Amino acid sequence: MRDSNTYLYRAMPNTNFCVDVFLKNDIKRGENYKRHWHEQLQLYYFVEGKAILECGHNRFEVSCGNVAVVNSNELHYLESLSDDLEFYVIRIDPTFLFSNQVDLLQTKYFAPLAQNHIAFQNLIENDAQIVDYVTKTIQEYFTKETGYELAIKGSIYQLIVLLMRRYVGKILTKNEFEERARTLKRYEDVFQAIENNYVEKISLKELADSVNISTYHFCRTFKQMTGKTTTEYINGVRLEKAVCFLEQTNLNITEIAQKCGFDSVNYFSRLFRKHYNTSATKFRRTHTGQFST
Repeated sequence: MRDSNTYLYRAMPNTNFCVDVFLKNDIKRGENYKRHWHEQLQLYYFVEGKAILECGHNRFEVSCGNVAVVNSNELHYLESLSDDLEFYVIRIDPTFLFSNQVDLLQTKYFAPLAQNHIAFQNLIENDAQIVDYVTKTIQEYFTKETGYELAIKGSIYQLIVLLMRRYVGKILTKNEFEERARTLKRYEDVFQAIENNYVEKISLKELADSVNISTYHFCRTFKQMTGKTTTEYINGVRLEKAVCFLEQTNLNITEIAQKCGFDSVNYFSRLFRKHYNTSATKFRRTHTGQFST
């Protein structure tokens, strides 16, 4: 099992250059990036396959040619819909854009970005200019010809301009941003409790008590943050575990449903079909070919 902590810190390979680019091609159909968040701004550029991406309360399908923006301090999750999924990740520390001298650009644009007061729309489709600058950034990063750092910085400046002109989803006030960051940190124990106890009956009241708020306020805040009700989120975690059992064990469907916290195999089967658009039995046959029910 992967680390259940939803906060992710990953150091830059080069501490003197606050941009990192890498290719992800190891997430097969039904597998996922766990829900997590971080301070850095990220761009995903999809070159093969399809996936479901959730950013905050937004959920959408992404495919070849799409660019996705993951804002700082935004809870996100990706699930592969194909075995050939490939996408580049561009990680940007907003301080990368800063100069040593405070000027109008820094005050008007880069400081709000670094302080996460500007949130961009997540899905970008059919935008040739965005794709052009993304691919230039990737190419420069891997070829590393003389002056590649300048070329990357120039491309990212152009990307920021286009994002600001076309894809600003919301401009957060300082209080709104601080509240969002506090909420994510406050709910760390909630996400871990769900991850650790998905087999058991999970009480909404106990989850709410763990963050010292009423059940009503807890459910409202949870949905604002994840885009899902608490029950939907818990069932999503259980279905993720079910996929692992289907692929890696010879347990039958009833046994898997029970091991993943479902009291009813019929309820499990309905949810699985709704989420994956196929039955659990067909999913196992397609993805392993080893076990039958």
